[in-house]
Amino acid sequence: MPKAFPTKLSLYIKKILLGLFLLGVFLTGAAGTYLYFSLSGVFVKNNQKLNLFGTPTIKPNYELQSSFNILLLGYGGAGHDGGNLSDVLIVMHINPDKKDITLISVPRDLWVEIPIRSDISENHKINATYAIGGDDKKYGLKEPQYKGEAGGGNMAKKVVSGAIGMPVDHFVAVDFGGFKKIVDTFGGLDVDVPVTFDDYFYPIKGAENDTCGKSATEIAKLHELYSDTQLHHQFECRYENIHFDKGKNNMDGETALKFVRSRASAQHGGDFARSQRQQALLLAIKEKLISMEAIKKVDELFAEFSKTVRTDLDLETIKTIAAILGSSGNYNIKYVSLNEDNVLVASKSLDGQFILIPKAGEGVWSNVHKFILDEINK
Repeated sequence: MPKAFPTKLSLYIKKILLGLFLLGVFLTGAAGTYLYFSLSGVFVKNNQKLNLFGTPTIKPNYELQSSFNILLLGYGGAGHDGGNLSDVLIVMHINPDKKDITLISVPRDLWVEIPIRSDISENHKINATYAIGGDDKKYGLKEPQYKGEAGGGNMAKKVVSGAIGMPVDHFVAVDFGGFKKIVDTFGGLDVDVPVTFDDYFYPIKGAENDTCGKSATEIAKLHELYSDTQLHHQFECRYENIHFDKGKNNMDGETALKFVRSRASAQHGGDFARSQRQQALLLAIKEKLISMEAIKKVDELFAEFSKTVRTDLDLETIKTIAAILGSSGNYNIKYVSLNEDNVLVASKSLDGQFILIPKAGEGVWSNVHKFILDEINK
């Protein structure tokens, strides 16, 4: 059994963990409970030891003193179609000197190169990076740092670093089942919905391959006639209608997950709208986190965290971050969203997938890097 930390230190680190990992919209943190940390299932073994403030593997093209970055990943998990694909990728940029925390939302459809072998990179959507890094069977010729427990996180850090122009020091990954349980443990969240919207094509879990009464011949014909983005209209039994009214909405875990994952709304669809909704949920989490109700449930929350979260942060690094951050309530929180209104443009891959690439051209990231830096320094 791990040694117990002193009560004050334990509570202090718990608060820092809550501040770090709940800050990333619905990505929630590593856990310790009952005055000691039982974290064997949370902290992954990582052969690629990184110095938080040492020389990064990818040098940034600017100077940001004492700043560091944590990649927050949200994925479906067991029982979801494409369970290890990342529905949410957010970089938390923390600058203690300026007392700024900038949340950089990276769209899941961003088209990037992924090092699937030591000598080969392939283009994929960025949401596949964590899944490819975690699949040692299909991608067994990856470089050693992209294998094992930390393989998915290390690969995601590498690829996201190249896209945003900054080194990513650590990752935190959580599945959707864990998120729902944590929101329910909170007693729900009061979320300020920015826009009234309906989504008539929110996928029903387990119904992804429902034929909706159609024959194999009919289904084959539909696949010939319609693109992937149009095909879901032909299989309405696979989807449900979800509706949200503008203004304060009390949400349980299931509802909150639908709110941030919805993509097909005519009024508020796509990755940019999802980024706005994630920010709204973030504010709700922040308010709940600093409330007395959340503090009273800290041990129960951590018990849920430890079941679903994976991270390459270790206790020593967490204590270092805790000392740097001090009181995280004194930090200014900013948001950066990469989308078609600023530095990205919609395109199609050679195999017909909807993708997002830099406006300067596929694989040309300099303008994206400059945009992010300018937003951080505002």
